[in-house]
Amino acid sequence: MRPIGFIAASMLASMASSASAQTFGLPIGGMCLMSRAGAIGASRAGQSMQAQLKQMQAALNGELAQRRAALDQQRRQLEARQGAIAPIEYQRQLAALGQQSQSLDQQQNARFIIAQQRGQQQIDRALNEALGHIVTRNACSVVMERDHAYGWNNAMDITPAVAKEMDAILPSVAVQ
Repeated sequence: MRPIGFIAASMLASMASSASAQTFGLPIGGMCLMSRAGAIGASRAGQSMQAQLKQMQAALNGELAQRRAALDQQRRQLEARQGAIAPIEYQRQLAALGQQSQSLDQQQNARFIIAQQRGQQQIDRALNEALGHIVTRNACSVVMERDHAYGWNNAMDITPAVAKEMDAILPSVAVQ
């Protein structure tokens, strides 16, 4: 279950990071800048996905803890009977319990990743549609990733407009 925590934490960190820059020179006509992570993080859909994934992670952790407790109980019962069964049978049953535990972790991680991908696909569709509307409205000839720029003129930043347009297109995400 540890990879889920890492995935969720890295997503939250990347979506929460906001860039601020000095205003550099005059705006360049037709050139627009957008922070993909900033637009997603500021949108209601992005916030909805993060909240749902956080809830799902808590639920999966609780479910995993219960199922692990049951496996631990079986392991303790097996250890208590160790002297009454053949060593090879003890090792076989112990290995089977270890395999069940590993399988549980993999299943929980897979469920989380599938939900995360489902939500991200919805957000990507909304982002692309919103970006298309804003690019047309602002007559952008080129859109560059704002987070890779050293500085920019804020008049070229379409991130807030894209986030607002995303809110109109996709107010929330369904990850399950």
